[in-house]
Amino acid sequence: MAVIGDRPYSVRDKSANFWLLAIAGMGESWRNSHQADPTCGRHGVRRGQIDISARLIWAFERLGGATKVRWPRPECLACKSTTAAI
Repeated sequence: MAVIGDRPYSVRDKSANFWLLAIAGMGESWRNSHQADPTCGRHGVRRGQIDISARLIWAFERLGGATKVRWPRPECLACKSTTAAI
């Protein structure tokens, strides 16, 4: 269970986005965002969120080494946002 971090999306667990570990973890510390859309190729979905692994996936996709990569859709994430209007 995450003790500290941001939780912008409603998910089943208590995962949180922790910016301090984003660089060392190549973007894998955006856990709350990942749980909101687990099949997405990018975990750092908000502006300014560093996600080095997403850049690598993007490069492999462009070079033909990765196919059928799902990238975040704003409308999908908006419906899971904790600040979404009801």
